[in-house]
Amino acid sequence: MAITEWHYTIDGQPAAVPVSAAQLKQLAASGQLKPTDLVWQEGMVEWMPAGSVKGLFPPSALVPPERGRAGGNNAEAVSSATTKIVTGRKTVPLRPPRDWRQLHPLLVFVLTLASGGIFGLIYSCKICQAYSATAAARKLDGAGRPLGPVRHPFAVLLLSYLTLGFYFFYWLYRALGECNNYLGRKDVPLRAELSLMLIFPPYALYLAVYVLPDQIRRAQTVAGMPETQELRQAVFFLNPIGFFFLPVLGMICQDALNQIWLTA
Repeated sequence: MAITEWHYTIDGQPAAVPVSAAQLKQLAASGQLKPTDLVWQEGMVEWMPAGSVKGLFPPSALVPPERGRAGGNNAEAVSSATTKIVTGRKTVPLRPPRDWRQLHPLLVFVLTLASGGIFGLIYSCKICQAYSATAAARKLDGAGRPLGPVRHPFAVLLLSYLTLGFYFFYWLYRALGECNNYLGRKDVPLRAELSLMLIFPPYALYLAVYVLPDQIRRAQTVAGMPETQELRQAVFFLNPIGFFFLPVLGMICQDALNQIWLTA
């Protein structure tokens, strides 16, 4: 998934392009972005004042509403003003981008059929991005161990089939690396493992059925979490047609990893 970017307004006007979290913080530090300006990112229901984003501004820059220039009702006036933008001579409400998660399932199904599946792919991409955006943006757990990124399990399934399995190899390589980083293991040459998968694809079966589930269980133990029992059924995918359904195992593994990254 791509890094989530922030949309923002300056003096009531939406910025031309979104920025990263680090760039947004630089804008706040330089004074270009004010606490009353609005910000929005994928996964948020509506625009919110930049001052409400934790850690974006120092406490001294956040003025309590009752101390504003216009007295106690100033907060409502500011809120009302910052939810509108000026277009030419007209003042129109500033509405958040469409929340794809709110679309009716029947509408999604009809549009997918009408577009020959193209809308379904776009919708899936948007939902998966929103899922990652709403996840906690922590980099380390309480013990200082590095946490991996949160991915929507469906993204692993869909991208694996759309790329004829090549994304699954890449995901498997990344997932193993994230587990090794969390466990502090530096003895596994993951690039060599990826090369072996590309040279001899059935090798991915061994990594996905034996190695990755074992690494996830180790990570769950370190994180103080119960094991995901479904991972013990991974040997089911060793049947003759199991290789075709490896992306389903990828979904189970990614869901277990998400639980670690979100709650460790």
